[in-house]
Amino acid sequence: MAELKAVLNFHDGFNGTYEVGGQTINVSRDGVHPYDMTFGAVASCMYATFLDWCREKNVTVGDVQVVVTGEKRAEIPQFLTWVNIDMTAESPDGYDAVKECMDGAIHDCSMVQTVAKVAKITYSLTLK
Repeated sequence: MAELKAVLNFHDGFNGTYEVGGQTINVSRDGVHPYDMTFGAVASCMYATFLDWCREKNVTVGDVQVVVTGEKRAEIPQFLTWVNIDMTAESPDGYDAVKECMDGAIHDCSMVQTVAKVAKITYSLTLK
C-alpha cells in the first residue's frame, strides 16, 4: 500500500497554496478550486491508464485532448451528480482499437472509479 500526502497552507480564509512536484498551485476563490483539481486528477489518471492499455494492445496515439465536465449538487453535501469525459485522439490504428483502450482505461482508472462512487460517469471518443 502506498501512502500519499498533500500539504496545503491557507491564510485569510480560502486563500492557499498547494506545493507538489516542485510546483505551487494557488487554491482560492479566484484561483484553482477543489473540483478543478478533481477533474485534473480524473483526466490525468484516465490518460495514464489509457496509455498503459495502448502499450498492451500495441495501439499508437499522437496528440490527445481530454475534457472533463460535470455537475455538483447545490445541496450539502455537494456531491458530483455526473461527470463526462470526452477524449479526442490522433491515431493511425482506427476508432475501434483506440476505443477498446479507452474502455479499459475507464474501467481500470482508480480516480474514475473513485468518482463513480458518487456520480454517473459517461465518456466519449473522437478520433482525428
